[in-house]
Amino acid sequence: MPRPSRQGEILDAALAVFAEHGYDAARVRQIAARAGVSDAALYRHYPSKEAVAADLFATHMRRTAEAFATIAGDTTLSVEERVKALARQNLTERNEQPNAHAFVLGHQHRFLSALPADFPYPIRILDALLQEGQRDGTVVDGPVRVLSALVLGCLNWPVITAQHARAGAIDLTDPGTAGLIADGAWAAVAAQRPR
Repeated sequence: MPRPSRQGEILDAALAVFAEHGYDAARVRQIAARAGVSDAALYRHYPSKEAVAADLFATHMRRTAEAFATIAGDTTLSVEERVKALARQNLTERNEQPNAHAFVLGHQHRFLSALPADFPYPIRILDALLQEGQRDGTVVDGPVRVLSALVLGCLNWPVITAQHARAGAIDLTDPGTAGLIADGAWAAVAAQRPR
């Protein structure tokens, strides 16, 4: 009978070690020790620290994409309501899993291009939602990828700023802060309304 996979435990351990030591300073032996496995057992699952990190990145990016797809696909809501709901979902993920959220945000330059071409990138989900808004006239005309980047900037830069600000300077759990971020994300792409 094959041994049960320890992959989930290894990924959880890697996330904790990366958060504690930083990605560059983290070592495979630290991840293995945190997971309660031998180095050899870890290497049976992953050939390197980079492979562990790439899987960790893909796992959490996919989780975000699935949550975004559920919200973006809810056509009972307007495009505006869905964009604002995506902003709130992003903050919920940040507040519930801060280390995972920080890892994905901080390591896109390393691992984003390694994802397979058919990966459900969150920006593609946003592209489709904003195209819907362009068709119904609620989203400004323009290159949809640029508009998606604007929305993602509104979602992620407050989080990045909060990570580097003094403790308590930005309260990402505050509903007022969440509302400002959601309103800003929508304002970045909303079509001008006649006065």
